[in-house]
Amino acid sequence: MKFKQNLAIKIAAVIFSYVMAFLLFLSVALVIVMGYFKFYFSTVDIVKEEVLTEMAEKEARYIENILDKERNLENYYKDKNVFFEITYIESGEVVSNYNGQEYIATADREYYTYEDVIIRKDENATYWDTIEHHTADIKVYIAKDMKKNDLFSVASSLVDIGFRLRYALVFIAIGSLALFIFLLCFLYGAAGHTSNGEIKRNFLDKVPFDILTAIVVFLGVLSVIFISESFYEDFAFAVAITSLIGSVDYFIALSYTMTFATRIKTRTLIKNNVLYHIFKFLGKRLKKFFSWLKYIYNNASLLKKTWIIAVGILIFSTFFILGVGDVVSHWARNEFVVIMLIITAAIIALLFYFAVILQKIKLGGERIAKGDLQYKIDTKYMYYDFKEFAESLNNINDGLQEAINEKMKSEHFKTELITNVSHDIKTPLTSIINYVDLIKKEEIENEKLAEYIDVLDRQSARLKKLVEDLVEASKASSGNLTVNLSPCNITVLLNQALGEFSEKLEKANLTPILKTDDDGIAVLADGRHLWRVFDNLLSNVCKYGLEGTRVYIDVKTEKNGVLVTFRNISKYQLNVSSEELLERFVRGDKSRHTEGHGLGLSIAKSLMEIQGGSLDISVDGDLFKVTVKIKNL
Repeated sequence: MKFKQNLAIKIAAVIFSYVMAFLLFLSVALVIVMGYFKFYFSTVDIVKEEVLTEMAEKEARYIENILDKERNLENYYKDKNVFFEITYIESGEVVSNYNGQEYIATADREYYTYEDVIIRKDENATYWDTIEHHTADIKVYIAKDMKKNDLFSVASSLVDIGFRLRYALVFIAIGSLALFIFLLCFLYGAAGHTSNGEIKRNFLDKVPFDILTAIVVFLGVLSVIFISESFYEDFAFAVAITSLIGSVDYFIALSYTMTFATRIKTRTLIKNNVLYHIFKFLGKRLKKFFSWLKYIYNNASLLKKTWIIAVGILIFSTFFILGVGDVVSHWARNEFVVIMLIITAAIIALLFYFAVILQKIKLGGERIAKGDLQYKIDTKYMYYDFKEFAESLNNINDGLQEAINEKMKSEHFKTELITNVSHDIKTPLTSIINYVDLIKKEEIENEKLAEYIDVLDRQSARLKKLVEDLVEASKASSGNLTVNLSPCNITVLLNQALGEFSEKLEKANLTPILKTDDDGIAVLADGRHLWRVFDNLLSNVCKYGLEGTRVYIDVKTEKNGVLVTFRNISKYQLNVSSEELLERFVRGDKSRHTEGHGLGLSIAKSLMEIQGGSLDISVDGDLFKVTVKIKNL
């Protein structure tokens, strides 16, 4: 890790990677050349002969150029290990500096043809009449005993050296490749690392990647052009230019790939692009545009949607007629346009016809869904299947009306039954309670009798509570309770309720914790009914809360109302769902170890609903949570 953070080591790695790249290029090039000249499959003499023979052939071609320019060959080859022999076929003349010396390689170019333009003597003569053709046989010999220092002696020496180093060059190529790959891996791994151990982007890493790529490609194309043009000049100049440009290109390529690695590490490869931001901008605008179109379409009536579709059909038909009309033969073009217009008009007419029918059915369904059970859909001019469907909706309307009437009768009967039975029970129950109270005031010496009277007192009070809850549950569910909404301070009401239940909570070993955003939170509710809701919830907590735990009551103000949340741990395993707990006569204590009749939560929910609020329950394992939502001012 420290090596990755050291700047000097990274600079040294860059320099050594360049050296290894140069060695790799040079050694691979030499191995390819040696392979071409069979260094690895022949003896040194055969290789040398093949190399010098190829050079001799080039020299023979060069002699052709010299002959064209009428230069002195003997002067030119005075200081070279080359012998030549030129025999002019027509005249038999021989020009040569070869006297039978030993040679290692030779080249022979026969039937070389060159032309001399003769001055025209006859004005009527054609061009071909003024041309004289000469044919020559050119032979080139490379001396075996090279006494002069020229390109041929250098090539011979290089063949000797190369033959000795032919296998070493293979290992140099492999070794330089391995070191080059290792250095590249190190540089890519170290890219972006700073001395303090962080990965940060430098100036180059912050340049948009697509712009940087375009610059690198542009410089690469320029390099290829310059190198290609340089080979038309002197060979040494071409080699120098190629080396210089290749070195610059190497460092550009290395910097480009290292910034690529840094961008991957910092996860900016995609985002740091001009094109990315352009496409992102266009994507957002297109998304908004299509969302706007979707919003308009979804919020438009069925007939307006039909107009939009009709316009789309017209536009498509227009382009179709213009596009296909040119393909149709001239005599049938007018007929084709008329037919297409008739078909388009018929489609649009049918579209509007079905749209009107569906609009009528849709509006009828909405009115029925809103409770207008007397509404009937007009089926006049409707197509058979649509008419049958609309009549089915009308029949459903009648069935719904009848079912609702029956349900109302049933609910009314149930409410009256509960009210009448409760009233009939109240009279003897009141007498029982009063007489039990009178007996308790008497002095009773029999302890057993006193115990029986306590049981009667407790159970009669419980029965009275049950009757009152039944009546209240019936009234709340049927909406017969009067509701007087007025501003209430929710925090004060909760503190009063906790004060009332302080003794019961302490007896149950439960610790209440009230949290509120503001002590002066006001809500719009019926204080009497809201008090009863809190009373039922706290009573439920005292009955079913696990001893030694905390009871959390949170009050939070939101935009749509005030939320009061009761959370406690149940002492019993809750094997019922939250929906079942809100039903009448359902208790979380299946074994019925505690007193209760399962109406408390149902009454609380009904009381909240008639005040325009809500009450929801969630059960997560043994965690019991009740959320009361109340209207805010």
